Amino acid sequence: MKKLTIITILLFSIQISNGQNFFGEGSSTMSDVLNSDCCLLGQYKIMGSVTGFFNKTTYLDSQKNEINYNRYGFNYNLTAKFYKEFQIRLSFFSDLNQDKTKPKWLSNMYYSIGNYNWRKNTFSYGYENYQPNRFDGSYNFFDNMKRGFFFTSYSIYGLNDMSKLKLDETSQIYISPFIRYQFEYTDRFGEEILGYNKTILGASVRYVVWKNLYVEGSVFYYPTKASKMPWDPDFTYGFGLFNWQSFKLNFSYGNWIANRFPWNKKEMKNDFTNGEFKASFSFIW
Repeated sequence: MKKLTIITILLFSIQISNGQNFFGEGSSTMSDVLNSDCCLLGQYKIMGSVTGFFNKTTYLDSQKNEINYNRYGFNYNLTAKFYKEFQIRLSFFSDLNQDKTKPKWLSNMYYSIGNYNWRKNTFSYGYENYQPNRFDGSYNFFDNMKRGFFFTSYSIYGLNDMSKLKLDETSQIYISPFIRYQFEYTDRFGEEILGYNKTILGASVRYVVWKNLYVEGSVFYYPTKASKMPWDPDFTYGFGLFNWQSFKLNFSYGNWIANRFPWNKKEMKNDFTNGEFKASFSFIW
C-alpha cells in the first residue's frame, strides 16, 4: 500500500511539473508511448485514472450521536471496451484514514457493465452497482448484486452553433433524461431489506462552459414515495475541470447525497462540506 501511494504521488508531481502534459500535448495514449496495442483490443479500448479524493461523511451512531468522518485516500478506475461502446467499469477505493469512526458500509469497489454512448441522440443502458462491496467479507457479494441499478438514458445536445451560451466550439450543454430500476433496496447500512422494485426518474445536465470547465446537476423523482430513503437526493450538483485526453490532471467536486428541495423534508444532514473533492490523473491505452 505504501509503495502504491508513493507511486501515485510521484505521478501527480510529474504531471503538475510538466504543466499537465505527461507526454507531448497529452493527446498520446499508452499505446502510442509503448508503440503497442494491448491484447488485440486496439487504441482507445482501455481507459482509467488514479484519483486522490476527500469527503466528509456525516452520520448518527448507535447512541444517536452525530459523527463526522473524513474519508480520504485513492480511487483506481478502469474501463475496458469489449464491443463498440459496451464497457466494463471497475472502481477500487484505498482509504488512508482508518479512524475508529469509519462507517463499516463504505465500499471498497463499484462496478458496472453497459453501453455508454456520449454521442448526440443515442441511448445508454446497463447495470451499475454502488453497494457496500467490501473485501473483508462483511457483506455478501451476491446479495449486493440484487441491489444494483438497471438504467437507461438518452443523450441530447442542448446548444446549436448560434446559441448565445456557446462561447466557442468547446461549449456545449449535455442533457440526459434517465430511468433507474432497483430490484431490492436496503437501509443505509446495506443490511436490512426495506423494499422491492424501486424506480427513479430523472435528468442530468452538464454545461461545458469553456474548454475543460464545466458545471453539472441532476434532478430525481421517486414515483413510489415510500421507496425514497433519507439519503436519496432530490438533486445533485458539481463542477470541475475535465480533459478526456490521456495523461491529464483533472479536478472536480460533486455532492450526491441527501440534497432536498426547500419544500421537502430534509432527513439527513448534508451541506457543501459533505461533497467530494477529487484530483485525478487519467490514461488511455
